[in-house]
Amino acid sequence: MCVYFYPWYSSDGRHWGDSPLTPVVDEPLLGYYDSRDPVVVDWQLGLISDAGVDCLFVSWWGPGSFEDEASRLVFQRLGEHGLKAAILVEPYLGGDAGLYGRGWWEETLDYVYENFVEKYSESYLSWEGRPLVLAFNPIGMSYRPLDPRFTIRIVGNDIDRAGYQHWDLWPDYLAPWVAEKDAVLRVRGDGYVAITPRFDDRVFCEAGVRTGCGQRLIDPDYALNAYAIQWEWVLRNMDRVRLVAVYSWNEYHERSMIEPHRDATAVNPDPYYAYKATMNYVARLEASAGGQGTTDMLAPAAAALAIASLLILILYIARRGGRGSSP
Repeated sequence: MCVYFYPWYSSDGRHWGDSPLTPVVDEPLLGYYDSRDPVVVDWQLGLISDAGVDCLFVSWWGPGSFEDEASRLVFQRLGEHGLKAAILVEPYLGGDAGLYGRGWWEETLDYVYENFVEKYSESYLSWEGRPLVLAFNPIGMSYRPLDPRFTIRIVGNDIDRAGYQHWDLWPDYLAPWVAEKDAVLRVRGDGYVAITPRFDDRVFCEAGVRTGCGQRLIDPDYALNAYAIQWEWVLRNMDRVRLVAVYSWNEYHERSMIEPHRDATAVNPDPYYAYKATMNYVARLEASAGGQGTTDMLAPAAAALAIASLLILILYIARRGGRGSSP
């Protein structure tokens, strides 16, 4: 079970509402943190591991980028938490699929191999026997490489219509989900299925930088239990599923995060609401696969979570001199 992970935030406001393209209405429990802070990364990876998650898909925006630096820190710390990760290559050159041709692919894959796979071989995630590299659409639309070093999967939106991607980023085919309903998930060719606790990008439409946001809504205040319904479907269909991917750990712009946070609209005010739900369902997932019973697994994990989270939260606040922050 993996989560999509976004290391693009900084304490000077980067991605914390610093432009119409990076809106934020919810607040992380740690405050508006910096993805390059080792204390933050250890807090995140500790929680991810405690929830029973196995791996991260790390959003990466090219050599020398902010996310390149932050991703290296993530990979450096993975082993301490028993986690693995793979690089998700984002379309950092722009939205023209023609920009991502053979030359670009060769340079990018060489860079990922040398700087992540070789350097962090014990922590780099493999799929189908080779290191996994994900790429987000429109990458892969005009050219798709065959590189024997890697398993390559194209991730994107509206993939049944577009026809060239392998995996959903999130289950957009379930939207809009603004009233009670059941759900049937779509398992992709190699047993991959994507789920999300919520998708809500209406703030982009309010800023005039997107359209059609209402048609993409999934359970904006958690009142419809969409996350639980998706998880229950997964548990009923374990014979078809090899990999569950949650969108996301910390994508605050589209409000899909399970990272503990203070929520602007949730009917349940618990900052750990989505996180605890994930922990519970991952435990049930493992139990159904022949692991420990759910109760036995959750009790020590919950205790460790409470202690570790509190200690790191205190340390982080102390380092900041007790100051709050704002986007």
